[in-house]
Amino acid sequence: MQDDDRRLVTAILSGEPDRFAELVERHTPAVRRIVGRDVRDAGLRDELVQTTFLLAFRGLRRLETPERLEAWLARIARNAVSDELARRATRSGREVALDGLDVASRGREGGTWIWEEVARLTKDARDVLTLRYREGLSYGEVAGRLGVPASTVRGRIYEARRALRRRLEVLEEEP
Repeated sequence: MQDDDRRLVTAILSGEPDRFAELVERHTPAVRRIVGRDVRDAGLRDELVQTTFLLAFRGLRRLETPERLEAWLARIARNAVSDELARRATRSGREVALDGLDVASRGREGGTWIWEEVARLTKDARDVLTLRYREGLSYGEVAGRLGVPASTVRGRIYEARRALRRRLEVLEEEP
């Protein structure tokens, strides 16, 4: 499969862009499984699969190791899901209490602003906070979704909350 991927990517980059459809057909099941881990809505899942391949097409020249195409597509898919979940969390207006980080009393109306601040954090921080507090998953479930040990999730949540708390303190100081 890796050798086939290398040949396919080489053909596409050498002036046969129509062969991208073959790449899509070959890798759609794997991308759909990755997206489906976090997205239950079929319409959104299809949209994110399509987004993954659009981003892959646009960035194919940056793929340094064509043999690693499958891993590269998986990373694009996970990032697309993470970004979409963060966007939806920001738009939702849902207020949250992040384990003692009382965001409701921060003097702002509505709850969307907290997710706007979460969206400004690193990808790892956004992922753990979104899955834990927006999606309501347990530490074990977050670990399963991210493919890391629960201890890593606990550490990431601790660091993410610390970073968010610092951001909120800076906002409180602003006039």
